Amino acid sequence: MATTEQKKPQAKTKAKKPAGKKPAVKESRPEARKTAPAKDPTPVKAPAPAPIAEAPAVLVNAIKPEEKLPEPALVVQAMDSFEKSLKAVVPAAVAVNSKLVDIAQANMNAGMELARDLAGAKTPMEFMRLGITYWQENMGVFQAQAAELRTLQAAFVATASEPMRDHIRRS
Repeated sequence: MATTEQKKPQAKTKAKKPAGKKPAVKESRPEARKTAPAKDPTPVKAPAPAPIAEAPAVLVNAIKPEEKLPEPALVVQAMDSFEKSLKAVVPAAVAVNSKLVDIAQANMNAGMELARDLAGAKTPMEFMRLGITYWQENMGVFQAQAAELRTLQAAFVATASEPMRDHIRRS
């Protein structure tokens, strides 16, 4: 046993390092980045375009001899019909847009009322009940608003297209 006791103190002394000296730390520097060699600054010339074969002369807006040019009177009538169509559609467009603004205002007011009610809710169950009630009540309102918009848009299309229909019937 004496031999094992003697070895233990020696093992401890070998593991200890002197307190005053720090081990030398190798400084690791990253290797310098290798860059690609510089390219030759002379520009590469593109190959010359192939010669274009002579194409026969083509007129862009050519009119075939059997076709007639539209008569100026027909063009003027078409422009008048188009102008009437635009003038007739203005009141219908104003009606559709004012209905859209009214619908947006009503929906915003309903949403604000819901927010006010939700802010006063005292329990989560009351909060859920208010939300469900809001959606149940407003689904009918949303459907009625959509139906109103459909009828206004149908009137809009009919008003806008009537002068054009008249012009086509006369032609």
